[in-house]
Amino acid sequence: MKKILVLIVATFICRGLFAQGIEFEHGTFKEALAKAKKENKLIFMDCYTSWCGPCKYLAKDIFPQKEVGDYFNQNFVNVKMDMEKGEGIALNKQYGITSYPTLLFIDASGKTVHKLVGGMPAEDLIKGAKAALNPEMRIGTLRAKFENGNRDLEFLMTYLNAVKALYDKETMSIVAKEIINKTSIEKYMNKEQFYVISAAKFPYGSKEFNYLLMNKDKVKEITESYEYATLFGSAYYTHLEQYAKACKNLKELNDEIDKCHKEFPNDNLEHTKKSLKYTYYIANNQLQTWYNLKIKEAKASNGNIFTYHSICDEILRTEKLAAQKEIVNDFIKIAQTFAADRENGIIMGNMMLAKLYLHKKDKEKAANAFDIFITENGKVGGNNTHPSVTRLKEAIDKL
Repeated sequence: MKKILVLIVATFICRGLFAQGIEFEHGTFKEALAKAKKENKLIFMDCYTSWCGPCKYLAKDIFPQKEVGDYFNQNFVNVKMDMEKGEGIALNKQYGITSYPTLLFIDASGKTVHKLVGGMPAEDLIKGAKAALNPEMRIGTLRAKFENGNRDLEFLMTYLNAVKALYDKETMSIVAKEIINKTSIEKYMNKEQFYVISAAKFPYGSKEFNYLLMNKDKVKEITESYEYATLFGSAYYTHLEQYAKACKNLKELNDEIDKCHKEFPNDNLEHTKKSLKYTYYIANNQLQTWYNLKIKEAKASNGNIFTYHSICDEILRTEKLAAQKEIVNDFIKIAQTFAADRENGIIMGNMMLAKLYLHKKDKEKAANAFDIFITENGKVGGNNTHPSVTRLKEAIDKL
């Protein structure tokens, strides 16, 4: 009898533990819509993938928390959808999901009323859910108010936090600049509110950037090291990229890089010079020089196939390089050599060939290379449902 009582108590404890977090439905999305309509609730849909790190963080560390479960189970019909499997594939297209995790709040008619993007702590997740339940706090309502000219400071701060939850960096920059213009940059030089300054992304040479540079010791004190490095580093690199496209020669470029390095020293000086040198070559139509140096660099890396794959992508996404038939055809030969290596190169070699033949609009060869990639990648447990793979397949099918 004593053992039975222990088992009964243990069972109730386990049930309590498993019931603490969000309880997700196990039916179809259509059934979830019907339940949302019947219960007059919104659907909360976790749009995730099997390979997404922040998705796993939410599933393991956030969704199981009691406070999260209590709030979401009371207020929403909760569903999880893998955007690369089953019903999730069609829902992915329907809702235009481009990053993971995306957390949608959907009404019973299937319309998205609010959205969050990325992994986040429980406090922020619940805050976002509360906004979804308040029509005045939903992202669509806030965006409309901003576009209609609302520049009240309290509203701007609310809107900034809303677009921050969407990871909408472009809008964050616009709104943060509005906030600082209405007040002062000094107001946000503290640990709690520095995110306003970070979001603004003031460009190199602006009065605000110069203020931050003069006070960089204070900035370093109130920010994390990553935020500090990104704040200054991204502004400098953007400036130098523009300079590389406009300067007359490499000496001018290196002098400007050295000047910026004195203002804000970092450990990536030589890497920066190398990267911007390539930008200079493309801007000045020295395309064969660019290509020859890239191949030389790849050979120096002991023929690392991922270095070559990176070069392949650079060629195809850079209009000037992609238009050079000699460069493309030469790289096809390199990719063919890798593809013929069944032990080390067959997978990525065929991935590169599929992309290159797609660029040349040779559907048969592109499809053949892609099929070999899929087969060989599957054999070693590779991810054949990653967006980069599925997008390539769709592009080849459309030829």
